[in-house]
Amino acid sequence: MERTGVGSRTDELTAETYDQLRRAAETYREALVVRLCAEVGLRPPEIARIRPADFRTRTTRNGTHHLLSVDGGDGESAREAYVPAAVRSAVRRYVNEEDVDADGRIVEVTPRRIQMMISEVADRAAATTGDDDLRDVSSRDLCRYYARRLVHGEGVDPRVVLAIGPWDGLESLSQQLDAVDVDAVVDALERTTVAGPSGAWGPQEVGRALDDADLAVVVTDGDGVVEYANERVASLTGYPTDDLRGEPLDALYAGRDAEVPPDGSAREGRLDRRDGDPVPVVQVAAPLGGGREGAGRVAAFVETDVDLDADGRPDADADTDRPAAAGRVTGVIEALGEATEVLGTTSKRTEVASRLCDRLAATDGYSFAWVGTTTGDRGVVSTAWAGIEEPTAEGLAETTTADESLREAESGRSEDVRVLPDGEREGHLPVPAAESDDELSAASVAIVPITYGDTTHGLLALGTSDDDAFGSDERRLLATLGWQVGQAMTDIKRRNLLLADSVIELRFQVESDRAFFVAASDSLGASFELQGIVPGEGQSLLYFVIMRGTTPERVVDFAADVDSIENARLIRDYDESYLVEFVVGGEEPATTLTELGGHVTDFAVDDGAQRVTAEFTTETDVRAVFNGFQSSFRESALLSKQEVERPVQTTDGFRQSLEDDLTSKQQSVLRAAYLAGYFEWPRGSTAEELADSIGVSSPTLHNHLRKAQQKVLTAFFDDE
Repeated sequence: MERTGVGSRTDELTAETYDQLRRAAETYREALVVRLCAEVGLRPPEIARIRPADFRTRTTRNGTHHLLSVDGGDGESAREAYVPAAVRSAVRRYVNEEDVDADGRIVEVTPRRIQMMISEVADRAAATTGDDDLRDVSSRDLCRYYARRLVHGEGVDPRVVLAIGPWDGLESLSQQLDAVDVDAVVDALERTTVAGPSGAWGPQEVGRALDDADLAVVVTDGDGVVEYANERVASLTGYPTDDLRGEPLDALYAGRDAEVPPDGSAREGRLDRRDGDPVPVVQVAAPLGGGREGAGRVAAFVETDVDLDADGRPDADADTDRPAAAGRVTGVIEALGEATEVLGTTSKRTEVASRLCDRLAATDGYSFAWVGTTTGDRGVVSTAWAGIEEPTAEGLAETTTADESLREAESGRSEDVRVLPDGEREGHLPVPAAESDDELSAASVAIVPITYGDTTHGLLALGTSDDDAFGSDERRLLATLGWQVGQAMTDIKRRNLLLADSVIELRFQVESDRAFFVAASDSLGASFELQGIVPGEGQSLLYFVIMRGTTPERVVDFAADVDSIENARLIRDYDESYLVEFVVGGEEPATTLTELGGHVTDFAVDDGAQRVTAEFTTETDVRAVFNGFQSSFRESALLSKQEVERPVQTTDGFRQSLEDDLTSKQQSVLRAAYLAGYFEWPRGSTAEELADSIGVSSPTLHNHLRKAQQKVLTAFFDDE
């Protein structure tokens, strides 16, 4: 492509820029398309043709591998592509959510539309990161990244890459090379991270995150075999990084002390150089994957000036300390791994904050950790802390409240991790009393935003006694940690809202013609009643609305001139009323309340006024919600606020209500379909097999099944 000038990007995608591109995807489909190009090597026409039935697995003694038969366009398979476990998992989730049949197209759009989706993601990535080069990324660049990663990053035999890749030169080149079968593909790839289990941080990801660090870093698998080593290790030992990969880590150690330090600890030791001379180092280690068994770990080595004794061991009288930078970086890596388990097992955001602070403050790299929650007009309040006392925690709350830019930063970006200047710390943080001199031994304090999407949860502050703390590598890891915590807190908030026994119910009235339904009601004399809201593509929401007093044609024409309405269509005509679907992509009262963390239960619009009701968790700052809502719709008023107890329906009660509603035939068909695995993926039984077993025709089966499903879903979703 370089020779022909094909491809618009002048510099190569790196792991970091590809990660930025992936994060810019706003829909699950966009993210899947990007990954299929960059991690499976598919071109847009191939993506448009793949089906769930095209995937298969191959198992070896080392694990399970996923393969994809790529349709060449003429009905014959062009090749067998190799699918990483994480991508296969993403495909399964998308297929389940979209209910794609085994022979249905997974991405049911044209190849041209797939190219446009990648272009749109690239534009957003460029706007988010400020890297205009990302704007030019195309599907060709993603496929090129795929090839370079396998050949240069993973060291895969180019013949294997040619066999599984999309390049036109495969046919002519394969005539001069030995054929590469599936066994060769699996044998070559199962030793790499491409075939590894899905997860936010594998050996290669951790290694690349530390590439710029002034540390010699080695990442191993669960058996202690080196999977990644950076150039600092090569310069320290004299061994090229390629020679170290695949070797046991303890082969690097000299003498009888050939032993990796325990996780999270530091010890003095020595490495064997290639020329035979020992190198005195301080060794530190941290587990990957939250300490999961078999997940591997990262080890870092920092060269010291320790004198060696006659046996080549560090002098016991030497005065050495564990380097603080090594402690901090490995501490963050360890925290990243453990955060996954912490975030997945807690049901309260305050518990997330508390456990995170305890974990970070327990490392040697940080003297304290603090989490503050943003509360609208009140600024930031202290939520949890460890390693400091309450006065210092409140000083941090005062510091971050005074600087609005800290609360507007985005998580996941290293440039938004701020290090407080000396003067700023001294001006706001209280000086410890004489009897508590160790309360705040922090020469450097970093502020990490905790944000996910449009929701800002708060800030994480970390202190360390090292004047040279928080280099680029450390900030990058901390930015990722902030983003991960923000995602978990968002999920917890939504889950708690859905499961809460009691909620705060807020009811607003809006008379602003900036709201589409208010303007339509006033102009057309129509009334609208919400049936439900469902997330759509990108940032849009699907509103299902019952409309009266006008015709669908007039409303659709009216909506065509409104920027916030992306589409409108008639779903059902009830003679005197209509069910209409609106795709809302801009500001609307219900959308704004959803973005503020609420669950909109209903709204009604007539005579140019809209009354909208939303539920919030009982811990919600109502004033912050009110201020946020009024900033978008000034012609609004809060009509009521009340705590509402949700009725508790027992399992037996729910089942009894359904049994009273379902006919005996509908119950029988639904139960048979459930037990026969009809609703599982892949399906245990087809509809034809199920109909034959029950002794009815396929249309009859579908008729009973649809009616039964409708009654079950009505009982589940309908509050009436």
